[in-house]
Amino acid sequence: MTAKVPLKGAYVLFVLTLIGLSIYSYSQIDLNLTLSSVPVYQSVQRQLILLGYYHRPVSALIYVAFLVLLFLTELHFFKMARRGDLGPHGVWKLSLVSSLLLVVSYPAFSHDLFNYIFDARILVTHKLSPWQFTALDFPDDLWTRFMHWTHRTYPYGPVWLLITIPLYAAGLGKFTLTLFWFKILAVISYLASVKCIQNLLKAVDSKHVAQGMVLFALNPLVLIEALVSAHIDITMTAFLLVALLFASKRKRLAGSLIFLAASAGIKYVTAAALPVWIWWRGKPERFLAALSALLLCLSAATAGAMVLMEPLPWYFIPVLAVIALLPTKKTLQTLSVALSFGLLLRYAPYLYAGDYSDWVRSVREILTWSALLPVAVLWGLRRTKLKKRISG
Repeated sequence: MTAKVPLKGAYVLFVLTLIGLSIYSYSQIDLNLTLSSVPVYQSVQRQLILLGYYHRPVSALIYVAFLVLLFLTELHFFKMARRGDLGPHGVWKLSLVSSLLLVVSYPAFSHDLFNYIFDARILVTHKLSPWQFTALDFPDDLWTRFMHWTHRTYPYGPVWLLITIPLYAAGLGKFTLTLFWFKILAVISYLASVKCIQNLLKAVDSKHVAQGMVLFALNPLVLIEALVSAHIDITMTAFLLVALLFASKRKRLAGSLIFLAASAGIKYVTAAALPVWIWWRGKPERFLAALSALLLCLSAATAGAMVLMEPLPWYFIPVLAVIALLPTKKTLQTLSVALSFGLLLRYAPYLYAGDYSDWVRSVREILTWSALLPVAVLWGLRRTKLKKRISG
């Protein structure tokens, strides 16, 4: 009975933090965008804009406070799962609550979602190819007012466009409704990913199912980049995990390959999983080795993308999904939490300054990689202790 008290306290803190984050996200709304003309909403929105645009140091501090609270609750839930005080059903309920509270949040930390919408709009409304035309080619379209990256053509795979066209059509030409449908897709992808991780761990490591679920479902990077910003990477990851689940059943290898191809057809990066899939082909005795190989391949592909462009937090989502399938690897757990925290800290300098000056760029790189220093120190201390034990 004593375990229920800290669980209840952590649950309340977690819920309040998510509510606060969801409200705070509207402090970053584009000034050219009006989601609702309801007077109450407009009044609250004005106050949040004052916070986000005119009290930036306070806004940045609030954001960092939310990060700290989210990581502390994740670590608390992970410890409870490891002790057996939090089971898969409990983690699943936390995932559902996270979805309900963050589906209504504004994509505060990235404008990619607006690009997803406009890519579909070019094809459906303007009846032109998004591979050939950019948002800049439609200066009279009112939806370009609150877009960023208007100069780029469609950079993703064709499967993503096939998925998003029906969502855009369901929006009936209303931006707020269209935005909501895209957020719903992110929620479905997130919950599907959590469910796949649960089912995969049931088959191969039934003692640590809840731990693995916590590592992914309650990781603040996943919550923010998947449910707040609704990045394409969560849908790509969901298809990858379904492919792994189908392959693990052996009788569904054809379906597994189709889902893997669909995942790669969304954003290409998971094509790195194909060599591993060919070698593994669902054989139970190769599963753990396949996960290690998959983690290596996805990490290499993600690192390559980060080097070629920049270390964007949402690139890390598929890597976190595979790490969640290896819940007993303490080094991976520590590394994933530290890197997640460092990547999310990248937003703080921009929230503080409101631009991407050289100072902001330098500080965010320092923040990102300095988060790994404690991991290096702990690893060094463990190695030293191990050597002393061996020599003693």
